[in-house]
Amino acid sequence: MKGQKGFTLIELIIVIAIIAILAAVAIPNYLGFRDRANISAARESLGSLRTALEVYRADHNNYPAASDAGTLETTLTASNPIPYFSQSDWDKLEANISSWESVSVSADDYTIKVKAKDRANTTVTATPGGIAP
Repeated sequence: MKGQKGFTLIELIIVIAIIAILAAVAIPNYLGFRDRANISAARESLGSLRTALEVYRADHNNYPAASDAGTLETTLTASNPIPYFSQSDWDKLEANISSWESVSVSADDYTIKVKAKDRANTTVTATPGGIAP
């Protein structure tokens, strides 16, 4: 049996153990990066909506009231009184959130809460004062 080349069982076990340790460190870091990216995407999309609402207020001296069209989704897609928020912006927002938590829009104020597509379903809130995760 002299002269045969190959790896011994112990060498293979050591290599597999090293790969497992590297994977145990890398996978949680990757998932954390992905979660932060999903939260950032939801914030960015909600920021576009917030900007559209602020421009609407600058032009009309009030926000589009929820009573005008029922819900914000109806307001943006059906009657489209906010021409500053296009259908592609709406599609991007829908792609970057997992669900709508609550929407409250009045003539003087608004609060929009959505759930980001991360493992913890982080709530992202947009108000006239800014966006908070």
